[in-house]
Parts: sequence; C-alpha cells; structure tokens
Amino acid sequence: MRIQDLMTPDPLGVRPDTPIQRVARLLVKHRVNSLPVVDEGDVLVGIITSGDLTHRMADARVETRTAWWKESLYRSPLGDASSDDPNRIGGRTAGEVMTRQLLTLQPEDDMSVAARLFINHGIQALPVVVEGRLVGIVSRFDLLKCLADDPGCCNPFRADT
Repeated sequence: MRIQDLMTPDPLGVRPDTPIQRVARLLVKHRVNSLPVVDEGDVLVGIITSGDLTHRMADARVETRTAWWKESLYRSPLGDASSDDPNRIGGRTAGEVMTRQLLTLQPEDDMSVAARLFINHGIQALPVVVEGRLVGIVSRFDLLKCLADDPGCCNPFRADT
C-alpha cells in the first residue's frame, strides 16, 4: 500500500512564528503528537512534537531545581517571553523549538518505508512532501488503522496494483 492511501492530506500545521503555547493548545485540541512547521509557501521547514515540548519543560524544571536560588527569579518552569534562557520555552516560538533535520516521505513510497523509519528512528509521524511542499502526514496510528481495516495490507508478498 502506498503512503498516499494512508496519509492525512492537507494536515494541520503551524508557522515558525507560532507561539509555543498556541502549538501546545493545537496538539491537545486535535489530539495529535506532532505538527509540521511550514513557511508561507507551505514548504516544510520543521516539525514540532509533544516530545519536543515535554523535553524542554523537563529541562527547565531540572535546571530550576538544580539551582534552587533561581526559584525566586523564575516563577514558572516554562519561563516568560523576556527570558534569555534557551531551556525556558514559555515565550518561544515553533521555529525556535522545532526539529529541523527531517525525515520525510513521498506519496508514492510504500508503507513499509514509513514502518522502517518509525522503528529505526523512534518517531511517531512523518511529513509527506512533494518538491519540499507539505501535502500530508502519516502516523504510526495510520499504519495501525490500515492493519485493522485490511490485514493483507501488511503482507510483504502482496503485489500492489
């Protein structure tokens, strides 16, 4: 089965200047683990995941607890918009926190390519691009839905026609 048959077309995405709080709200509202980051021409420039945010939050908490005297300086573990500390994400944007080195798929790729990338790199979702422009996204859940709907879709000996 091809990626174009599994992907969510025209996925929700954010711009690099989207505030992190807005990104977090979108992740929660739409119950997704990642959002592609695109420029004005829908060219994929990064991806931001719930893991990116939770790692940064954890780093901020560890740093704050390690230097207990900073508790009075930093009231929130997420920091604020004026914070110069890169571990504090409260005033940051998607472009500052996103992953820039991306693994991507093409619509004509076989689903096995996605499965191998998910396993080998421990990621949850892969953007689908055509000439650099975002056209879809595929998640591990999409592969699971394929298996639930058609157990034969995962047969490596099945010929796609």
